[in-house]
Order: sequence, then C-alpha cells, then structure tokens
Amino acid sequence: MTPIERNKILLSAYACEPDKGSEPEVGWQWAFHLANHCEVTVLTRANNKESIEAKLKADPKPHLKFVYIDLSTTALKWKKWIRPQFLAVSWYYSQWQKKAFLKIKELEKTNDYDVIHHLTFASFRLPFAATGHRALSIIGPVGGCEEFPEELLPVRKWRVQTKEIFRNLMTRFSTGLGYGMSKYRSANQVIASTGEMKKVFADHGIKSLVMPQIGITRDLQAVRSHQEVKDGEVSLLFVGGILCWKGLDLAVQALALLPQGVSLTIIGEGPDEHLLRKENKRLNLTNRVHFLGRLPHAEVLTHYRKYDLFMYPSLHDSGSFTVLEAMASGLPIICLDRGGPALSVNNTCGRIVRSGSRIETIDSLHSAVSYYLENPERISAHGENAKQRIIEVYDWRKKSKIMAEIYDATINKCKQTY
Repeated sequence: MTPIERNKILLSAYACEPDKGSEPEVGWQWAFHLANHCEVTVLTRANNKESIEAKLKADPKPHLKFVYIDLSTTALKWKKWIRPQFLAVSWYYSQWQKKAFLKIKELEKTNDYDVIHHLTFASFRLPFAATGHRALSIIGPVGGCEEFPEELLPVRKWRVQTKEIFRNLMTRFSTGLGYGMSKYRSANQVIASTGEMKKVFADHGIKSLVMPQIGITRDLQAVRSHQEVKDGEVSLLFVGGILCWKGLDLAVQALALLPQGVSLTIIGEGPDEHLLRKENKRLNLTNRVHFLGRLPHAEVLTHYRKYDLFMYPSLHDSGSFTVLEAMASGLPIICLDRGGPALSVNNTCGRIVRSGSRIETIDSLHSAVSYYLENPERISAHGENAKQRIIEVYDWRKKSKIMAEIYDATINKCKQTY
C-alpha cells in the first residue's frame, strides 16, 4: 500500500504503554504494527507519554503519532483514594472516556479520519468514546462475558464462591438484559475476542467478527529442541496468577489420578496460593507439584523449553499471553473449551477439554494428559504445530495486516451503502 492510499486511523487506547504487559502492551503493539499499514494517531493517557516517547526515539515509526490527555490532578487524587481499586479505575476510566469524546470532536475539525477505532480497555461492559463522530467506528476486540461455571466452583471456598457468583450475576445482567449493548449498535463494525462474546452480541442482534485481542512478537518465538519423553513421565507447566478461576484446583485433582511420573510446576503467585497448597497436601502431591513463585519474564521464557506440556485450565480468560508464549516455545497446550485459550488451541497443537461437571472436567483433564503419555511422539509434533499456529494467527505483523484489511472492508461497505 502506498503512502497516499493509507487509511487515516484514530485509535482510542486508554491503556497503551510498551513493555508493561497486559492491556498496555496490547494497546502499544496494535498501534505500533498498524502504523505499517495506515496513518495512525493514538489517543491515550498522559502518564503513558514518557515510556512511549522513549520507545519511539529508539525505534522511530514515521506513520505513528500520539495525542495525550488526562483528567485533573484532583481526579487523580480521587482515583488513589477510592476503594476498592477496581471501582476507582472504572470511575476514572469512564470520566476519561467522556473527555476523550470531546477531544475526538476537536481532532476531527482538523483531521479527516477514515476510522475511529476503540481498542482499550477491552471489556465489553465499559464505555468508549469512538462512536458518535463523522468517521466510521470500529470497536474491539472486546470480551469479558465468559462466566465461571457454577458446577466447577471450588468446594467449601466461600469467599471465592461469593466473588465468582457475584461476577456471574453482573455478567448476566449485562448480557441477559442487554444493558450497555445499545452502544455497540451504533458502531460500524464490532469485533469479539472470544466465541462466547460473539454469541452474546448475536443474541442481541449485533453482528461481529471474532479476533483474539492479544498477540506475540517474533522475538518471543523461541526454538525448542526436541526432548525425549521417558515412559510414564510427563512434566506439566503452568504460568500465571494463582487464582481460583485459573482452574488449578482441577489440574491438581487430575494430577492425583495420573502416574507418579507426571509432575506439575507452577510459576506465579496469587491470593489463592494458600488454598492450592492446602489442596496439594490433602492429595499427597507435595512432591509432584512444584511452586517456583514469581520469576523475571526472561527467566520464564527459558522455563517453557524445559517442560513437555502446558496445563492451562482457566475458566474465564478472554486471552492469555502465557498460552501464546508456551505455544511459541513449542509446548502443546491443555486447556478448557472456554474463552480465549479455546480460540488459541486446536487438536493439532494441544487438547481442548470439554468442561462439564466437576468430576467430568477432572476426568477429561486426566484423559488429555494420558493421551500424551500413551502417544509421546505427539508432544513434539503438536509442539511444532503450536509454533506454526502462532506465526499464522498471533504474530503482531500478521494481526495488524488483518486489522488493516478490516478497515478497508468496513470503509468499502459503507461507501457502497451510501
């Protein structure tokens, strides 16, 4: 595409900061790589400026520029005072979006944008400023509608049960009654980050595409040498926060049914670690489940290459960077048929476990690991397929090209309509 043909895109990315991980990294990677195809202006928070400008100084991007806005110092103080923290962030984010809406109106006076694209935050519940302007609007990928199946709630963990049931009720309030869905009907294109989110949109008469929100850079796509799997011995790895909704209690209960040569290593920490350690002790798994704690990212990347399988039985992840990193390192994935991981994995690069009752789900996780115990040659084959899938679907350069094509398709469709 020649410079003259480049579409002019205004990205609304509240979270956009390089090398921060999570949503700030997502916002940054989309912006940085979309500038290979379009003229990109990013509207983001002022506190992201220092790290963004330092990154651009080291790696200039001619077709990428930033506009920074934030709320008053008083509002920033309120954000620090409000408790709990998620309410403070939600309130501040909503107020920022109101200011962003006015800023977009101002920017449109001197810029003829083709598309205004809302990127972050990527929760479907939260407001956005991208609609109601002259330019076409695209929202997403967004997700967050995935629920914790109540039949899989941990037994006798009342704090966890209360929190997750409340989250489910709030999700059903939004998805079932359609609260907040009207704002999506005014968008020219909506993108869902999971199959569950696409179904919710469809239930409310909103057409959407499905595209994972997250991606991975080429420098994380490591070469993993083939490791000989000993008979009856398979090493499992989990990387992430130790939270009940990550399904690790299901993983250790499945592990208890497997041969003694199967082990699980957990890299990460979290508020529910004590519950998991208690469950390990009850199941006599203290010698087979290894807690390494939180490690530097560079060290984590080396660990992926030391294990045979990546166990990730999360119950409501819209997407997981660690799953992508494991796939890029040549690890087959075992995950549930829920959320973003189920979109990342297929049966050529792992095993997708159907979630059912607690007993059924544990048995299915057990069967998934047993498959590799019985077919150890599939570990290497599925690992190679996992690396290839990352290149084809999750490489940021490929993803940004696909998004640029969505811009073209949306613009052409609207031209034909009018």
